[in-house]
Amino acid sequence: MGTDSTPQTGESIHTSIGNRATWQLVAIAGAALIVLVGSPLMGWWPVVRLPAVLVPAIVAALLVTRPWTFGDLSRFALEWTPSRRFVGITAAAVFALLFWYVLTRFHSGQINAIDFTIYYDRPCFQTVHGRPLLVEVSDSPGYSHRSEFADHAYWGMLVVCSVYAVYASPVWLHALSAAAVVIGALGVLLVVRRQGLGGVLACASALSFVLNDNTARTLNYGFHPEVLYAALVPWVVRAGLSGSGLQFCVLVLACVLVKEDAFLPLLGVSVSLALYRFRQMTPRERGVFLVFPAAAALANLALYYSVTVRMLTGAATPTYAHFWGNYGDTPVRAFVAMCHQPRRVLHGTFTSGIYRTLQPHLFLPLIGWRWSIGMLPLVLLYGASANEQVRAFGIYYAIVLVPFMTLGATSGAFAVVRRITGGEGRARMGAAAILVAGALFVGVSDKGYSLRPWKAEIAATPDAVHALDGERIVLVQSGLFPHVGYDQRLQLLTPETLHDPGNDGAAILLAPDVSGYPFRRREIQALAQLKPIRPLAAGLVAVRRPQLIK
Repeated sequence: MGTDSTPQTGESIHTSIGNRATWQLVAIAGAALIVLVGSPLMGWWPVVRLPAVLVPAIVAALLVTRPWTFGDLSRFALEWTPSRRFVGITAAAVFALLFWYVLTRFHSGQINAIDFTIYYDRPCFQTVHGRPLLVEVSDSPGYSHRSEFADHAYWGMLVVCSVYAVYASPVWLHALSAAAVVIGALGVLLVVRRQGLGGVLACASALSFVLNDNTARTLNYGFHPEVLYAALVPWVVRAGLSGSGLQFCVLVLACVLVKEDAFLPLLGVSVSLALYRFRQMTPRERGVFLVFPAAAALANLALYYSVTVRMLTGAATPTYAHFWGNYGDTPVRAFVAMCHQPRRVLHGTFTSGIYRTLQPHLFLPLIGWRWSIGMLPLVLLYGASANEQVRAFGIYYAIVLVPFMTLGATSGAFAVVRRITGGEGRARMGAAAILVAGALFVGVSDKGYSLRPWKAEIAATPDAVHALDGERIVLVQSGLFPHVGYDQRLQLLTPETLHDPGNDGAAILLAPDVSGYPFRRREIQALAQLKPIRPLAAGLVAVRRPQLIK
């Protein structure tokens, strides 16, 4: 990955900073670490937003080091290349920070059972026991008691779930989410360096990939398979730019195994490669880098719906076809209707959440359009959806765009600053500052990186479950469900399970101050007023399900 900067530049920078300033930087980093680790554990503040910690730390570091006094800063931006050791240590630190963030959300009750435990964590446990991705009980009755393969082609999850054979724990998936973002950031760093934009801008681009609100919203879920796109796509791009056909094909197939919609990000990769390398490619390379990705992904899509879905459900219609039911009752009819109503599709896109998605990247992907144009089909498709979360590019839906937006923003920022300054070194340094500032300051919302105190109810949940060992069935509130383990007598509390006559007399484990979705807060509080079975830790209540629920 390269060597350190030239001795003259490295020594001059180190001399400018000095030993005293070095210790001051260590103190600043230590203070930030104390806040990020101590606040959730000690409950100092109800919410700690990551930018509120990082921005003061960065400002303090700048005041200590005073980089504007360095005479060779522009030269440093031109010559510095991060060493393997620097990249490795930084990647490990970023992984530790992201893992701590996801783990803290888990223990603060911010990761709900819906879309984590019921669809990924417990199905992984079921997989290693011979029931591939079995969903036991969902918040939506139609998705209960069947494999996730009936809904999505999550072939790669079979590999992911294999670690549950060693030890069953949701922490595996939390760690994978953090690792996927770090791996993707390393891929972005290498792509930017491959373009000849230098180590400073490459590192800033990787940081913006990690820090932006779109990535944060995905990590908020604890785990979703689409985070694997963020890990793989930058490496597919890197392999394509370097002309490594075998590596490219292997990574493409890995993307195909993530989900049935892999043809969308892979199409984006092929379009970008065509814009950057088409004239230099041989006919064989055009087949490998431009045709193979979409062909492999579309073949997987066709086989999945014609064979797997038909075998598991008796129908070839996608489970989520109703997301585009505003255009037609089948995918084909919806697609035809979209083609015949381009104005309606464009109106849906322009009124969707794409603007909010572009904000952390300062709309610079529109300037670095060679990286962004290939994602237009996905943007139009999501913008046309009848589902508001999809249209808003909310929750994890934007993560597939993040690699393309980051690379596009990097190219756009460099082009703009170079046009203004005229100097290569100043352009790299200025573009780097813009990318990081955009990720930290712009588009930040309450859905971004924020730490909350660990909840006592969450910590007490395992003991409460142990106290209910004699109960035949325990219906568990969704906010507590990720923490109860994998015993089949422990079921998610939903309207379906609550009204199921087979659950007469079941115990119900509740925590009124923890999320109870799909129930409203007042419904959870009403259940908590029933006669308790036995005393539990403060904040937790165990009641008996009534024999008759009106």
